[in-house]
Amino acid sequence: MAANYSRRNIIKLISITAASVIGPSPTRKTSAQWLDATPYQPAGPFYHPFEPLSIDNDLLYNLDPQSRATGEVIYIRGRLTDQSGNPIKNTRIEIWQANAYGRYNHPLQQNSKLPLDPNFLGFGHTLTSAGGHYRFRSIKPAPYTDGSEWIRPPHIHFAVITKDGTLWSTQMYFAEEKLNKHDFLLNSLPSNIAREQVIVKFRSNQNAPNENAKLGEFNIVLGMPGIIPNKS
Repeated sequence: MAANYSRRNIIKLISITAASVIGPSPTRKTSAQWLDATPYQPAGPFYHPFEPLSIDNDLLYNLDPQSRATGEVIYIRGRLTDQSGNPIKNTRIEIWQANAYGRYNHPLQQNSKLPLDPNFLGFGHTLTSAGGHYRFRSIKPAPYTDGSEWIRPPHIHFAVITKDGTLWSTQMYFAEEKLNKHDFLLNSLPSNIAREQVIVKFRSNQNAPNENAKLGEFNIVLGMPGIIPNKS
């Protein structure tokens, strides 16, 4: 037990170092305009079955700090706000995703022919800061077949646990992926504007501790049912 605890502390130090380099997403001054809510997307069947405290916001390492997950390293950062632009602080955000081979670390895929990555748990969580900021380090997931013909594009599932304990979910997609044009869930969103809200363009980040790692900004706006915006 003591050895595992020691390894976990090392991993946390790696995560803290990476986070300090990447930093939070910029806090932009919001105008009086009412922000469009980020579209809801289903959580899907692979929501994590593990104990929440066994994971953190650094998915690149599981237990061994000398063995990182296989795949292209990415950083995701963003801000959680309501539709008035007010930050939503101290709120749990979770992500889960397929690995670099297109397989989820989930019992429902135990018979999959795709390989598991022993260094990639595939799930992470964090709490938003006072300004609503969050960040994750992970790898870019691979596409995978969902059914006989449907090939899902690379995507990452997000969940926000609201104050009343409700799980609100969406999915983040990668820009310039050809499979985006044919994805049933992405194209079930009602408009191009809605689709653009969940498609993220990743860019080079020379300050990242991982060579060639890219950074994506994914801001999440939670809808406020029953509240009518003041348009005056």
